[in-house]
Amino acid sequence: MPNFRLETNVKKADIKDLDGVLKEISKIVAAHLSKPESYVIVNIVTDVDMIMGGTKDPCASALLMSIGGISDEANAKFAGQIYPYIEEHIGVKQGKTWQFSSCQRCH
Repeated sequence: MPNFRLETNVKKADIKDLDGVLKEISKIVAAHLSKPESYVIVNIVTDVDMIMGGTKDPCASALLMSIGGISDEANAKFAGQIYPYIEEHIGVKQGKTWQFSSCQRCH
């Protein structure tokens, strides 16, 4: 099952319509990975004590896990889709989000 997890120092109260944001990110992940949305898990963890670049400006760390659909090229394309959405709806500028992806199969 694809899993997208975003940890951010942005406060939950500062995100308008968090449920809507979760649903839209679920759609973006499903479309990007060509997987049924019914398989996608999205977690947004707010209010995390974190800094990036030595400042407490809004920042985030993202993790996308999936069996298949992830490569360096696909990761760059996904970042181009998800970062603008995160900036607009969560308030983290594109340069203040870092994404890590994993594609190893677990047996």
